[in-house]
Amino acid sequence: MDAVQYKCPNCGGGLTFDAQKQDFICEYCDSVFKEQDFFVKDEVLESDNPEPKPEENTEFENAVLYSCPSCGAQVITDETTAATTCYYCSNPVVLSGRLSGEMKPDMIIPFKIDKKGAVEKFKEMCGKRKFLPKDFISQSRLEEIKGVYFPYWYIDCETNGSINATSKQVRTWVVGDFQHTETTIRGHFRQGDMQIRNMPEGALKGKDRDIMRYVCPFDASDFVPFSMSYLSGFFAEKRNVESGDIEQGVVQKIKHFSEEKLENSIEVPNVTVKDSSINVGKLRWKYNLLPVWVLNYKHNEKSYIYALNGQTGKVYGELPVCRKKLAGLFAGVAAGASLIITLAGVFLF
Repeated sequence: MDAVQYKCPNCGGGLTFDAQKQDFICEYCDSVFKEQDFFVKDEVLESDNPEPKPEENTEFENAVLYSCPSCGAQVITDETTAATTCYYCSNPVVLSGRLSGEMKPDMIIPFKIDKKGAVEKFKEMCGKRKFLPKDFISQSRLEEIKGVYFPYWYIDCETNGSINATSKQVRTWVVGDFQHTETTIRGHFRQGDMQIRNMPEGALKGKDRDIMRYVCPFDASDFVPFSMSYLSGFFAEKRNVESGDIEQGVVQKIKHFSEEKLENSIEVPNVTVKDSSINVGKLRWKYNLLPVWVLNYKHNEKSYIYALNGQTGKVYGELPVCRKKLAGLFAGVAAGASLIITLAGVFLF
């Protein structure tokens, strides 16, 4: 497995992508670079040392070993990790082999919100909760917030189809002592062609897949052609869901969406679709990466997660509750209620 680090041409320090400036910066000499300044076509280098095969039937069965190009440390990472940080020297590292060939993404949305912005959003969310545990927002916890690129499939296709539907309208009125009811049933036919563009589907199995549910949607207008240089300073996951694994489900979603659009074009209430025929054209797949700030933490053995859309700023967060603070509130409420009852008794006598 090749480990690549993008280095500053001036001082040799590690470069990271700055979400605010949309440039590449050196944290050592503060130099700033555009991608076109020195990043040419990403190339996959041949490694002199083949990727080690993990031992079978061990807790590291899905782990991969790589060497940090800065300090030479041997670091273990998960099999789906494509960009990370060396645990020992803290330099950003891109695992080039993970995103080459068929695994190379087509497009990427670079981070628009930097770590400082993600931390401020987290503090803002915590500030609205009165019953957080003491010292919950510690500097060490804030440092654990990391930017991660998540893999997604985006699908384009054309569909054509038709539906037969009925609508039911009921009118009632009263004349003298009699109530009259009129029921009108009408038939409707709709036919049309539709274009499906940028339909997203997750390309990652496991618990991290659920994170994206909370921070979507993303604005597809910010996609740019993929370059590994955008990963420098961030983490990234490679896909482990192939298009063939989800194609049947995607086709069914597109059929349902197309039928729904045709039904919604009948602008009367109480519509019932009797039958439909939807033809889905060839699916065109794009493999893209999307930016998310993530913080996983534990409190009293329970796991919590904070996630922030790295493009739009949409926030999702789970926060623990301090039982002592909550108990104090209930005690105060109970004491107040007792006082009111006592005073009420005085006035009654």
